Amino acid sequence: MLFRSFFVKDTGNKVSRKSQIIGTQNIILGGKSVIQAEVIIRGDLVRTLDAPAGTEKKAPVVAVAIGRYCFLSRGCVLKPPGRVMKGYVLSGQATAFVI
Repeated sequence: MLFRSFFVKDTGNKVSRKSQIIGTQNIILGGKSVIQAEVIIRGDLVRTLDAPAGTEKKAPVVAVAIGRYCFLSRGCVLKPPGRVMKGYVLSGQATAFVI
């Protein structure tokens, strides 16, 4: 494994330069995790929650949370959970038809 092909963060996370991480503001890495090439993490598919009545602030939303010492191997795809409703998969902003 060449360390030139990885970003090494101060928390010990090693992230491949060839991985695709989308919506980084909604992703939490626990520390000392390895994300290999061709991994796709979709933080942009976040559910939007309405603020309770009487409050103006929205609660911080996390789409994907990865714990400590996790190893995401080549070709892995992580997305927030979705649900099937009347033949459609609802996952944040994306919708796909299920046969």
